[in-house]
Amino acid sequence: MCFYFLLSSCATVIPPSGGEKDTSPPKIIDLSPANESVNFKKKEIVFGFDEYIQIKNQSEINFFPEIKPRPKIKIKGKSIIVEFLANLKPNTTHIINFNKSIVDLNESNSLENFQYVFSTGDLIDTCRLSGAVFDLKSNLKIKDAKIGLFKDELVENFDSLIRGSKPDYFILSNNNGDYIFSNLKSGNYILYGFKDLNLSEHYEEKEPVSMPIEITIKDTLKVDVPLFIENIFLKKDTLNCLYIKEKKDSLNIGSVNLNFKKEIYESGKYLGELTIKDSAVACFNINSKIIKIDSLLTGIYSLRMFEDANGNDFWDSGNIKNLTSPERLLFFEEKIDVKKDWEIDVFIE
Repeated sequence: MCFYFLLSSCATVIPPSGGEKDTSPPKIIDLSPANESVNFKKKEIVFGFDEYIQIKNQSEINFFPEIKPRPKIKIKGKSIIVEFLANLKPNTTHIINFNKSIVDLNESNSLENFQYVFSTGDLIDTCRLSGAVFDLKSNLKIKDAKIGLFKDELVENFDSLIRGSKPDYFILSNNNGDYIFSNLKSGNYILYGFKDLNLSEHYEEKEPVSMPIEITIKDTLKVDVPLFIENIFLKKDTLNCLYIKEKKDSLNIGSVNLNFKKEIYESGKYLGELTIKDSAVACFNINSKIIKIDSLLTGIYSLRMFEDANGNDFWDSGNIKNLTSPERLLFFEEKIDVKKDWEIDVFIE
């Protein structure tokens, strides 16, 4: 028995797997003072968690309205402490937006879009603004776009504002391409969005951006924010785009008859595109009731149209300096399934 034990002790030891990987974000189990406190006079806020945490990036923690000097943020055990270094504005609703900065210590699972709200007065502002952020040309939602609000500013100053000024409020769109502002003060705002590709915190050339959207918030409002590349930086495709009537494999092609409403084709101003994954494979003037497209490879297509207002056979996006809006885009919601040897009719309502 002893001999057997010595031999078996030389075998490779395999440690236990440790169970499933932790994918849960940290949970807040204690707040002092409580969220949405009024008549706030404390010098610090303590956020207690159910596990050890770390702050991934302090620059992602934002204070609205801005607090100067910036509060000190530190970690003590399983808690985050925010310490105010100066008196706060009286009778004001304050928002601390943590975005994705709080993560657990071991797996870096993030607590997303947590915000703490308090008021130095008797009341907390309750206005709410929400919507979707999407790419204007593809109609696809965009995550991590920066959505901002300037309060009581002139729209004529929009170009200089987004290049050099900090908005009164801002937030990032979530993984679904949606955004939500809460606890806003009622009033007039300029809403805008852009994709901060180089992380400069300001709009720069060739980044997707929106036109300024003038809004008045009184209670709850929903506004979508479309982004585009400014026209002066947009690569232009000719009307023929990628559709070349080359000889295709006759075993894998079909055709489509697109049927348009009278008000669309009689104007002669609309251009259409059949696309696959936002790449145009057929482009055409919509100048008759039925547009037939032959020799399409089998696959799932989308249809978009735009009103060619200046007649240059291009889709023109906007110009934020001149406040010129993009040409109008329309999307056919249903997908077009081109099948082998089929000729299908599609009615555009």
